[in-house]
Amino acid sequence: MSRRPFSVSRLRPRLVATFALVAAVTSAGVAVTSYYITREAVLRRAESNARTEGQALLADAAAALPTRAQVADLVQRLKARGGAEFDVVAVAGDGTFETTSISLSGGAVPPALAGPVDAGRVGLVRASVAGEPYVVVGGRPAGLPAFYLFFPLRDVADDLNVLRNVLAAAGVAAVLLSAVVGALAARGLLRPLRETRTAAHRLEVGLLGTRLPEVGRDEFADLGHAFNRMAEALEASIGDLRNLEASHRRFVADVSHELRTPLTALTTAADVLEAHAAGLDDAGSRAARLLVRESHRLATLVEDLMEISRLDAGAAPMSWEPVDVVALVASAVGTRGWGGQVHLGAAAAGGVTTVADPRRLDAIVANLVGNALEHGSPPVRVLVTATEGDIVVVVNDAGPGIAPDHLERVFDRFYKADPARPGGRGSGLGLAIARENARLHGGDLTVASPPGSGATFTLRLPRRVAEPLPAGDAAVTTASHDRVL
Repeated sequence: MSRRPFSVSRLRPRLVATFALVAAVTSAGVAVTSYYITREAVLRRAESNARTEGQALLADAAAALPTRAQVADLVQRLKARGGAEFDVVAVAGDGTFETTSISLSGGAVPPALAGPVDAGRVGLVRASVAGEPYVVVGGRPAGLPAFYLFFPLRDVADDLNVLRNVLAAAGVAAVLLSAVVGALAARGLLRPLRETRTAAHRLEVGLLGTRLPEVGRDEFADLGHAFNRMAEALEASIGDLRNLEASHRRFVADVSHELRTPLTALTTAADVLEAHAAGLDDAGSRAARLLVRESHRLATLVEDLMEISRLDAGAAPMSWEPVDVVALVASAVGTRGWGGQVHLGAAAAGGVTTVADPRRLDAIVANLVGNALEHGSPPVRVLVTATEGDIVVVVNDAGPGIAPDHLERVFDRFYKADPARPGGRGSGLGLAIARENARLHGGDLTVASPPGSGATFTLRLPRRVAEPLPAGDAAVTTASHDRVL
C-alpha cells in the first residue's frame, strides 16, 4: 500500500507540529523572562555597587581638599584607592579636565548627569561611551571640580550575552526534543488508527471476517469494540443478502426449468392451432393468433430467465472457436430477414476474426439489431472495426434516440423505457443478457444517444487467436483490419 506524502493536513505532522510549537512558545517565554529578570538584577547590582563605591570616593575627594594643581594627583589617587576597576574624569568649571584614561574626556560625560551634579547631588546613569557600556557616577565636592567615575560593564554585558546564547540553545534543544517526543507519541497514538484503516480496507474488498483487537480500557479499545460490532452486523447482513439472492436464483432457475416442459407443449399446440386457424371464425382466429404470440413470448421469457440464472451462477458454458465477426454479423441479419432494413456495406479484403462463442455473439448482434428495428427507425447501420487488440461492433439506428434519464438504465434487468407501450414484445432482459455475454468474452457493451443521432450501441471484444485460460490471460492479438457492414 503506497504511503501518502508528508503533509501538515495529516494528523501525525499536526501532532508533531503542535508539540514543537508548544515547546517553542514555552521555551521562548521562559528564556525571555529569565533573561530580562536576570539582566535587570545584574545591572541593578552593578549600579548599586557603583553608587556605593562612587559615594565613598567622592567623600574621600571632599576630605582631601586639594588645590587646583593637586587635582591631577587626586584623580590618580582615587583610581588607585578604589576596590573596583574604573576610571575617573574631573571637569573644572572652565571646561578643563583630568582623566585616568586616554579614551575618556570631558566630552564623554553623559549630559543627564549635568543637572544633578550642578545641584550638588550625586548622580548615576547607565550609558554607552564610544560603544562601551558604563555606569557613570558623578558629584561635585564643595570647592572642587566635578568628579565622574566610569565603572565599565563590559564583563557584565559579556556574561549576559553568554546567558542569552545558552537560553537560546536550550530553547532550540527543547523544541527539537519536543518534536521527537511528539513523533514518538504520534506513532503510538496513530497505530490503532492505522490498524482501523487497514481493517476498513479489508472489509471494503470483501474480507468480512476482519476484526480489531479489543485491548485495554481506553478510547481505542472502545473504537475496536464498536468496529467489531459493526463488522459482525455487516457480515450477518451481507450473509443474509447472499442467502436471499441465492434463494432467489434457485427459485428462478427451478421455476424456469419446471415451466419449460409445459411451455414446450403449449407452444407446439399453439403452432398446430395456428395451422388450422383458417377453419375458425373471426373471434377464434384472433384468439388463436393471440395464443400463439403470447405462448412464444412466454417461452422466450423462460429461456431468458434460465440464461440469467446461469450467468448469475457463473455456470454459463462457453464454446470457444474461431469466428469471422463480419460474416457472423451478416448471417445474423440475413437469417432473421432484416436485410432490407439494415445497411450492409461492402467488406474490405481479409477477415476480422477472433476466438469467441458464436452462439452468444450471434445473440448479442441479434438483440442489438432487433432493438434498433423495433424501438428505433430504419435504416440501421452496423459498423465493424478492428485494431491490433480489439474488435468493435457499432449498431446505430435513425430513430429519436434514448432520453438521458433512461440512458443509464437500459442495461438493467426488466427495465423498460415505456412499460405501457403497446405491442412491446420484450421482457427487459435482452440488453442485460447481451452485456453479460459481452463480459463473458472479456469485453463490454455500452450505449450513447447524442441528440438527433439515434441510439448507438457499441460492442467491444478482445481480439484473440486462442481460447483464453481460466485464469484470464491477456489476449493475444493479431494484425488490425477494418471492415464495414
